[in-house]
Amino acid sequence: MDAFFPDLQLRKAWLRLAERDAQGARAEFWKGLPRAPERSATGHKGTFGVGLAIGGSRGMSGSIALTGSACLFSGAGLTRLAVPDAILETVAQFQREYTTVPVECDGQGRLAFAAARALKEQISGATAVAVGPGLGRSPELDALVAELFFEIEKPAVFDADALNALSSSGVFSESYSFDRVPKGPRIFTPHPGEFARMSGEKPSADEADRIERAASFLQGLNRRIRDSQAAKGVSAVCPMTLVLKGWRTVIAESAPDSDKISFSVNETGNNHLATGGSGDALTGVILGLLAQGSNAYDAARLGVMLHGLTAELRNTLSSRGGIASDVIRLLPCAFDYFLAAQGNLDTDGDL
Repeated sequence: MDAFFPDLQLRKAWLRLAERDAQGARAEFWKGLPRAPERSATGHKGTFGVGLAIGGSRGMSGSIALTGSACLFSGAGLTRLAVPDAILETVAQFQREYTTVPVECDGQGRLAFAAARALKEQISGATAVAVGPGLGRSPELDALVAELFFEIEKPAVFDADALNALSSSGVFSESYSFDRVPKGPRIFTPHPGEFARMSGEKPSADEADRIERAASFLQGLNRRIRDSQAAKGVSAVCPMTLVLKGWRTVIAESAPDSDKISFSVNETGNNHLATGGSGDALTGVILGLLAQGSNAYDAARLGVMLHGLTAELRNTLSSRGGIASDVIRLLPCAFDYFLAAQGNLDTDGDL
């Protein structure tokens, strides 16, 4: 997969649009967003971090490949995909620039619990981790994902079947007893159906209701973690961020030591994102931003914004036919649009 490079005339048109956008109805939205990760002029691939994505299964190799490609196009210095050995050759053919790591799988081409040790070795060399795209479902995967949820020491995104596995393991239930806590920041990226399995309630289309449900979920989860650790005389610090996907995606973050919630509502996007694989691409964008040093809440907000912005750029080319690969190909252009909207890009077109 290659990036989409507009001709100079189209690029200038997009950047002029960004400058007008910065003065229009979304002016406060652009001002309120965090800055993109710094790109040092003297940086090298090690400077910009290592993103590790864990997932894929037989018949779902495209999901993890989309995540890996999006991580690359978001600026990560290195991207690695840990996938079932049964699908490694297929995944490796999607994109030349990421590397693939084969790990043990079951007879159905899904990751086996026996892969835990090899995965932890890969995690030790990563800056940030994503778990879930194309993972599939099995009791072994439920146990494996729960182990990774608690033991990964890096910032980690849990998406798709990783969220379903955690729901099946009972981690999100009110009766779950936390004898240990996650060792690093966690980002959850559910669509409404996955969130219903996580929380027991499906959110409505009403924005205020979605904000309230996101906040309530994070408060409850953090409170149970704090209470279980306090009973042992231990202080629990476990930053959690929730990305509740949909029209005007809600991004919420809980303070690890209180019930305080910060939240924002995304203002980019359109129905070009209503296609299979779009969520896998979003996970990769967030992973790439984490790898470059953004904190969890900033990476989630920027990732959702850029993801939606690619769809807006796509709509200037045609009104229909958008696919998830378009999200990835347009990411470099979306970054420039965002930088221009924030006044952080020279838009005169000179080299």
